[in-house]
Amino acid sequence: MEIQVLEPDITVHDVPFEKIVCDNKDGNKLFIEFDDENEIRYKIEFVTYVALKVTIDDCFDSSFLSSLSTDGMMYEILNSDWLSQLKDDYYNRRKYEHLMEGTHHYIMILGDFYVEIVARGYKLTKLHAQ
Repeated sequence: MEIQVLEPDITVHDVPFEKIVCDNKDGNKLFIEFDDENEIRYKIEFVTYVALKVTIDDCFDSSFLSSLSTDGMMYEILNSDWLSQLKDDYYNRRKYEHLMEGTHHYIMILGDFYVEIVARGYKLTKLHAQ
């Protein structure tokens, strides 16, 4: 498994005041607001998200992240088992295979939680300093 560090200049504050919003009423929208270590507020919007998992740290094996030499705001898991499984599930249904085209497996660490997202991409916006 390969791991790519995304946004290495941004480190999520260790006491997060995160906000996770899934809005399927007005389209397929997922966004997360969080503070960085300098208490600057950011919003990350995931483009065409397909899957979301939120796992408490006691139930998440993060040992694969310990080999990283640098931190960042988020990680992309290349050659992801979860992404492969989702693609296989969608392709077996044939009519949904277009949903998985160009998707990525992202992981964010927000305090005591690991947030995993499968989406086509993301857009990061700086909101304001606290």
